[in-house]
Amino acid sequence: MKYFIFLMISMSLIGCQSAPPSINVFQLSQGPQSAVVNFDATQLLVERIELVDYLKQNNIIFEHNYGELTATKYQLWAEPINKGIARTLVNNINAEQNVIRADSSEFTTCRIKTACYRVTIFVEKFYPSFDSSVKFSGKYKLYLNETLIEQQDFNLQETLTQDGYPHTVESLTLLVGQLGQIITKRLSPQL
Repeated sequence: MKYFIFLMISMSLIGCQSAPPSINVFQLSQGPQSAVVNFDATQLLVERIELVDYLKQNNIIFEHNYGELTATKYQLWAEPINKGIARTLVNNINAEQNVIRADSSEFTTCRIKTACYRVTIFVEKFYPSFDSSVKFSGKYKLYLNETLIEQQDFNLQETLTQDGYPHTVESLTLLVGQLGQIITKRLSPQL
């Protein structure tokens, strides 16, 4: 009996010594670059970014083989991912060129009502996958004032070259930047 009690106490002490797994929290956007705003630039408002239901959580989603999805337990987004995508899109568009000024519709409104572009996005995939890639796909609509001028599906993918979620988040950020380049390229003939 004494041996059993000693064993139980020893087991409980050993169990208390193991540290809980750490939770990693990631932000998608690294913030804007310092720049003076060009008020003469064509304005693009990033409006609503909708997500499929399973992406509406703080856990980073991981895609397994055959379409099975898992919500990670210890890898989390610092903010709702639709807001992270919007901030990243705005910051990347503004950092890469100065002909178009992107802003969030939560932050500002159209300055010039005669030439204000707006974009809405519906996100269907935004996660790392079992095949060592990250995926970002969905649809966007581009408007000039209230007129729909383009509706486009997009399916972007990047191969992961390193292990770990920091590289995964960095690669997802690059995919958002690629979408920004697609949108600004579509606007260029309109300008």
